[in-house]
Amino acid sequence: MSHISQIYDIDLKLLRCFCTIVEERSFTAAQAALNLSQSTLSENLKSLEIRLGTRLCRRGPKGFKLFREGEVVYKAAKELFASVEAFKQKASNINQNTVYELSIGIQDGIVENPSARLHDAIRRFSDYYPNVRFRMEVMLGFQLAGRVADGMLHVGIGLVNEHYAQLSYEHLFDEQGFMCCGHRHPLFAIPEEELTLEDIESAAYCSRGHLEYYHPERARRPDTCGDIGLGIQSQLALILSGRNIGYVLDHTAQPLIASGALRALRPDRVRIVNPITAMMGPAAADFKLARQFVDCLIDVHMELGQSRLLPRPDYVTSCGTVVDRDGVFRVLSTAKAPAFAGA
Repeated sequence: MSHISQIYDIDLKLLRCFCTIVEERSFTAAQAALNLSQSTLSENLKSLEIRLGTRLCRRGPKGFKLFREGEVVYKAAKELFASVEAFKQKASNINQNTVYELSIGIQDGIVENPSARLHDAIRRFSDYYPNVRFRMEVMLGFQLAGRVADGMLHVGIGLVNEHYAQLSYEHLFDEQGFMCCGHRHPLFAIPEEELTLEDIESAAYCSRGHLEYYHPERARRPDTCGDIGLGIQSQLALILSGRNIGYVLDHTAQPLIASGALRALRPDRVRIVNPITAMMGPAAADFKLARQFVDCLIDVHMELGQSRLLPRPDYVTSCGTVVDRDGVFRVLSTAKAPAFAGA
């Protein structure tokens, strides 16, 4: 690689484009994420490669491949961005009368959940710190923890499917979902008293891709592995098509069930419960405003009392179904959750 004696703003822009291409694993997905045309994105990558004096990745009909040089640049760029963000956070503690920016990432499907009190937390925080500007983004769950760990987000709010030692977690509330099928699916017409757990477990199952850390083994079995919906709305579209069954969050499913477009399959016996948490990385922990916002989140959700928590199943069977002491079959996140206060 060529020796770079000075880094300019344009270099940072080019590096951010390159990092997005690597993280999305394709030019098409990176175009959508950056809202850039293919020609502009290609020109940015070409300019960066010329600036560095080496090719970073392969793109074209054979697909995307990151070269060794690209891996080195990607890692160095992420470290650079994390250092810049850490500087901004530490500098922002100097004078509270300055306008600062707080970056928040929220997993899709959470904002509209009636148990989520995000709007109350934002209002309360704003009363304390009126000069803070929010930068909020709704994203897929599997993107959240990585962005927080890299220092690109001050706070992430969502489902925890893997725990990282460098992140801190605070339980906010539980979300609940039921196994559902669309009105075109064969199970839709089976009377409730005739529908068995075996019928449900043998049907093709629509997973949420990278969030399948907590789903049953049916998402990995060839006979029941159905489509993959990256994001709640994508998964819902596949379920409504009649191709698969899958878990749909309660607040999303209710109006569709009422309209006849969706059916909950044995809701008396099959459901899923996920803890929703606020997470911070090591850099954000030193950023007083990030900690204060998380405290506001905790406070407004704790005011809900035990209504924010749902009953916890006791153990998991070999097929991924969970059985309570009362004999009710449920499914719970199998991700190792921390011992949350009050949970």
